[in-house]
Amino acid sequence: MPNMRRRSKKSACTIFISCNEPNEDGKMHVEMTCEGDHLLAAFLLENAQSILDNNSTVSKVSSIGN
Repeated sequence: MPNMRRRSKKSACTIFISCNEPNEDGKMHVEMTCEGDHLLAAFLLENAQSILDNNSTVSKVSSIGN
């Protein structure tokens, strides 16, 4: 897993998702925080889902805007 260090430059959007191990019923507690542009957050999550759906272990970079 890549080193998750903070950059000194302010990010346009930050999304943090975490969860606990499943309990006996198979349920797990999931938390998500989002700071910044929520439209950009939706774009980032959609692209992350696409990467996960394709079972890719390689990071992919997409462009948004001009």
